[in-house]
Amino acid sequence: MKVVPGSFGTFAGLATDADSRVLDDNDTPIDGLYAVGVDQASVMGGHYPSGGINLGPAMTFGYLTGRRLASTPGEHR
Repeated sequence: MKVVPGSFGTFAGLATDADSRVLDDNDTPIDGLYAVGVDQASVMGGHYPSGGINLGPAMTFGYLTGRRLASTPGEHR
């Protein structure tokens, strides 16, 4: 097998809303379930333009989701 340099990432993942809440088949948020990073459908709309493109959205949505969860105790599981 030939091994060549490449990049890692996905563009397919769980559908989420703007608050990173995972959506069900009816586009309704699933209570207490969040996805960010490569588990979240890419904000690039199905494109993978370059290596590392998943890092920025992972950090941004992870940060925002963490802050949201930390500021609303008792509302999330």
